[in-house]
Amino acid sequence: MCGIAGIVSRSESRSNVPNLLSILSNLLDRGKEGTGIGYLDRAGKIVIHKRQIPANMFAANFKGEEVDCNIVIGHVRLPTVGDISETNSHPVIDEFGNIAVAHNGTINNYMTIKEQLKKEGHNFKGNVDSEVIPHLIQKYYQESGDMETSIQKTVEQLEGYYTFSVISKYQPEKVYLYRHHFPLVLYKDESITYFSSERKPLAQLLKKRFRAKHLKEDELVVLER
Repeated sequence: MCGIAGIVSRSESRSNVPNLLSILSNLLDRGKEGTGIGYLDRAGKIVIHKRQIPANMFAANFKGEEVDCNIVIGHVRLPTVGDISETNSHPVIDEFGNIAVAHNGTINNYMTIKEQLKKEGHNFKGNVDSEVIPHLIQKYYQESGDMETSIQKTVEQLEGYYTFSVISKYQPEKVYLYRHHFPLVLYKDESITYFSSERKPLAQLLKKRFRAKHLKEDELVVLER
């Protein structure tokens, strides 16, 4: 299994990226073949940093204290489909850079979806199954203009196992979480929300007892700063 995590805070903070990297580094058994983070800069552009290395090495070499953001998502990769590469590491994006997704799981019918999207003019950068998710969301957003509707229509097309997080240029103040199969844990206080594939990395970061929310199967949650 891969691992996903993220942070949404009320105000911009330079501690968000280092804290996210701490969470990712403590998702010990969820993948060491790729690490990545994604956030929106002040111009509203999605910025992706990812490398074909474990999270602890990524954290040691990334100047996270220089990033001032209020929303950031991340991923550690254990490949099930696609080569081990920087391109196939997450977050994965659509071809226009409008939508970024960090995905845990396997999309069994991704080749069928990918071939249909190619016929419709979509261009793919890698060969990982997860890449069809942002492309589908982008397709349905162009039709509906609504992110929640686009995500719901996307998951109706997916066969397999998946839990994922989404950020977009269309809704830069929101993170969308969808759990179909694998667990996702949330902790929220007055000013910040954390989410992770496991509870333990959150406890290691927060260093306190807390009550967590566990997403239910096929639940869509919208986090907003």
